[in-house]
Amino acid sequence: MSKKVFNHIIMSMGKRKTQTISFDVLMQESQKSWTEAEWELYEAVSADFQKEVHDRKELGATLNAARKELALTQPQLALKADIQQAEISRIERGVGNPTATTLFRLTHALGLKMTFLPADKAESARQ
Repeated sequence: MSKKVFNHIIMSMGKRKTQTISFDVLMQESQKSWTEAEWELYEAVSADFQKEVHDRKELGATLNAARKELALTQPQLALKADIQQAEISRIERGVGNPTATTLFRLTHALGLKMTFLPADKAESARQ
């Protein structure tokens, strides 16, 4: 989990004071009062989120490998695809959220074609 820090407002004797706590601590305190249904929802959403993170990293790794196979730097690909180099970096690291247009530009610049396969066929094609 993130180590970002949040300001937590505490009411103490009618006065407002701010205490800085980590996100992890804030979540742990909140989770203490969760119902079973809330935990089930959390687990389902967490699983979906983890799958999305995995898919984005996989996409980034695939684009990174294709770029390197062509001996292109990120700035060179940026010029060729008309996309900012910083966006290519974010996508390759798996933290970007590219639009369809961005993906089409990248795949075209890399001499690739974007296709959609059923998940089971995509898994067998990777192996």
